[in-house]
Amino acid sequence: MYNIFDYLEWRGDLTFEQTGICDADAVILSRLSYLPFDGAVSEKFDTFTTVSQAADRVFSGGNPAFLWDGDDRLLSALAESGRYRDLKLCGYVNDVDDERQMQFSAMVIEIGNGLRFISFRGTDNTLVGWQEDFNMFFTFPVESQIEAQRYFERVTERFDGKFCLGGHSKGGNLAVYVSAFSSQAVQDRITAIYSMDGPGFELEHLEGSGFDRIAGKIRTYVPQSSIFGMLFEHEESYTVIKSNQKGFLQHDVYSWEIKRDSLVELSRRNGTSAFFDHTLTQFAAKMTPQERRGFTEAIFNIMKSTEEYTFDDMADKLVKDIPIMLKTFTKLDSETRSMIGARLLSFLKTAGGNITDINPLTKENRQIRREQRTDKSKK
Repeated sequence: MYNIFDYLEWRGDLTFEQTGICDADAVILSRLSYLPFDGAVSEKFDTFTTVSQAADRVFSGGNPAFLWDGDDRLLSALAESGRYRDLKLCGYVNDVDDERQMQFSAMVIEIGNGLRFISFRGTDNTLVGWQEDFNMFFTFPVESQIEAQRYFERVTERFDGKFCLGGHSKGGNLAVYVSAFSSQAVQDRITAIYSMDGPGFELEHLEGSGFDRIAGKIRTYVPQSSIFGMLFEHEESYTVIKSNQKGFLQHDVYSWEIKRDSLVELSRRNGTSAFFDHTLTQFAAKMTPQERRGFTEAIFNIMKSTEEYTFDDMADKLVKDIPIMLKTFTKLDSETRSMIGARLLSFLKTAGGNITDINPLTKENRQIRREQRTDKSKK
């Protein structure tokens, strides 16, 4: 069972001029925007920092705030890799805005020969970041999608040449979004779009976009138990890949298996992925957009009453925070309390009803669902 660290050992001495971007590179480049480059990489597009220089700055900064286990190892490995250490980084942004309910981060990576990889970060561990993800169930576009479009427009105005775009989780969704809603002239400059277990889109949201023009350039990968990546719909084809973890932990790119320079492919998703796909889709369908908004805002207002910034903070202070959240809940008006209870019960009933029906969705099933949504949107 090999992963991206093994790939770096096997091919880390080969430059991108010798071998172009492969699947394993796309995973790494998509993950790069998660690394804590605040103060290490400039937000300007005309000030460049190599990967090795950025690593030195991060590790010399005391106690860097890496988001996932493995991120520190990845940065060290990239700084020592002949393939990655001299890549130039610029345009790093990391903006978490509670008022706008937005979490957005991205950076530009110069690959060489006029090619640049735009890496969009997915959801971090902030409460705001997760709230924005839930906002996707009743708002389009969400704030990070709007900000991603503005960012990419600045990139295309500043640089000539070609672009690859990619991201993991919400970052993959952002990469597809900005590509679909860019002009045809910009789309012609895009060589590939990578979505690494990123959620899709409601069908009606893509109407009027240039999605059809770039659909063939999208490369979407989801692990066999994908949950996050199967939210909403993928109008493009997707590839199921193998993870050595289970359930939610398969979202971790460090668990994805590599063979030579490619992700290990499987024939289909498993029952766990189909179960959550069915359950979340049916649960959301039972509510109007206004009801989804009310439920989401109520839940996150309760969590925010703890005044914690991240889920890690909440986990560290759970004994203190649980009474605060319970007190906040009891102070809600009776209608809101009843709404929260009813929605949670609805979710449990929906999940229970799907336990005996967890066969993966076939291609035909997904086509039927698309046609049903299309008919619904025309009414």
